[in-house]
Amino acid sequence: MGQPVDAAISWRLHLLLWLLGMMGVLSLLLLPLPPLGEAPIPPMALRVLVLIQPTILLTIAVLIGARLAPAVGLQAPAVVACSNRQNGWSLLQPQLWPALLAGLLSGVLLWAIAGVGQFLLPLELASMAAPPLLLRFLYGGITEEILLRWGLMTLLLWLGWRWGQRRQGLPQKRWVAIAIALSAFVFAAAHLPYAAAIGLPLTPVLTGYLLLQNGLFGLVAGYLYWRYGLEAAIVAHWVVHLALAILQG
Repeated sequence: MGQPVDAAISWRLHLLLWLLGMMGVLSLLLLPLPPLGEAPIPPMALRVLVLIQPTILLTIAVLIGARLAPAVGLQAPAVVACSNRQNGWSLLQPQLWPALLAGLLSGVLLWAIAGVGQFLLPLELASMAAPPLLLRFLYGGITEEILLRWGLMTLLLWLGWRWGQRRQGLPQKRWVAIAIALSAFVFAAAHLPYAAAIGLPLTPVLTGYLLLQNGLFGLVAGYLYWRYGLEAAIVAHWVVHLALAILQG
């Protein structure tokens, strides 16, 4: 685990993380709208409404992470440095190789699971067009990591540390493991509503497949966040999407 960052995190960190996350939120506009039928809401108004919930969740996650991460030894060292108008490259470098390796291995593993699972999964899944790669990079790679790791995982770890250790020392590894596992499960489960919204039948096999694929990477991203920093989880997420885009053609 890295050392705790300075607890006096400036408002610039909040703003920088929020702006980074909002790039992903705005990229949701790249998704096609579902059939509207006789809906009285104009398409553009509906697109704007789609952005409200993730914007609120992003704002909450940014505030939670900035407030609680220093207390439990979690960090985003390069982002913190940039928010303090310092060069964050030297703090990013130690995170790159672990993130690249973890992302590449995860991408290959998920591709292999998808190859095996294609014989068991609904035919509709194979015919579905993948979301734009830019959206997967911005929303998946950045916004989801801020929401699930910086926000939720930090909160879960802080709760275990607060009530299980009475704020003594850094969190024990059991609390770290619980926070990583729970945030990974939520990360995986959060993909189910989207699958249903685009018309995929949530059969037990498909549900298990989505939970397995996303949950496995959630564990990897959680470990990277704890061991190296938020940036490592983001880079690994990018590499996973890039690897899958290449392997799946």
